[in-house]
Amino acid sequence: MKVLVTGAGGFLGSRIVDSLLGLGVKSVRVHVRRTVPASLMQRWRGLSPDAEIEVVQANLLSRGQLQPLVSGVDCVIHAAAGMKGAAADMFANTVLTSRNLLEAACEAQVKRIVLISSFSVYKAADLGRGDVLDERVPIEPVGVERGAYGYAKTRQEHLFNEFRQRHGFEGVVLRPGVIYGPGGGALSSRVGLKAMGLFVSLGGPAILPLTYVDNCADAAAMAALKAQAGSVFSVVDDDLPTCRAYLKAYSREVERLRCIPLPYPLFMLASRLIVWYHRRSKGQLPALFTPYVVKSMYQPLRYSNAALKALGWTPRVSTREGMARAFAFFREALKKG
Repeated sequence: MKVLVTGAGGFLGSRIVDSLLGLGVKSVRVHVRRTVPASLMQRWRGLSPDAEIEVVQANLLSRGQLQPLVSGVDCVIHAAAGMKGAAADMFANTVLTSRNLLEAACEAQVKRIVLISSFSVYKAADLGRGDVLDERVPIEPVGVERGAYGYAKTRQEHLFNEFRQRHGFEGVVLRPGVIYGPGGGALSSRVGLKAMGLFVSLGGPAILPLTYVDNCADAAAMAALKAQAGSVFSVVDDDLPTCRAYLKAYSREVERLRCIPLPYPLFMLASRLIVWYHRRSKGQLPALFTPYVVKSMYQPLRYSNAALKALGWTPRVSTREGMARAFAFFREALKKG
């Protein structure tokens, strides 16, 4: 079985290659935009000395030119996506790249495709305080109210489903929560935001849906090899902290932060004022935090990984150990400047 991993040089993609090799896959094609660092190739060779690891450079925006990337592949794990930049950039690097890849993969008759989606596609605003967010919650019909990233990921997943229905490949979708670990971001916007030397704590008592990057990679690899066609999985770890507990641990272990808590009711009120002023000022103040976004991301919910566990997955790294590893990395990064 030959597996292609897109975005294999990235934070999650490189670990998915690790997990595939750890599960015994002997033929992996890694997609990168430019080159693979020598240290990364050495790591993969060390994990499986007898595996065939093929590197293919490709720009996924190059429509009609991706046949060499997908030719001869049995399974694609599509982890590449636009995470930063302007809304147009995120859309292009998430939706257009996925369209181009899916067109090429379907033409090459790839049997199985695994999409790495996101929690941001869930229609969480319909849930009430304390409800469980899992695979039974529908995804946003459009996603534009969830902001640029949420819209791009929602459109990507709808596009994936359209291609799957039209071409009949075995499609599997993973929706990770907040992926974290060494090399990733330190403070999710679900926890809060830095502003003018202060940290505004937004999540407070809400549970933070963390998944350690190695655990998420294991889930992707296992889904590629074992999941039934049409399966969807939420990816979160066990023993999840609240946003407040995570922030307190970060402040203790990494750097002292001057925190200002913004309770959920006040946050919701502020979001309404932001929208009012956005309209009154004709867009001078961006309406990033609308009531819909606040309800979708910041109200206290519960999360389940039962579907993944039924597949045989279990978190390889505990939340306690994952946070310790991540905080040690962030602390050293701060020291180095």
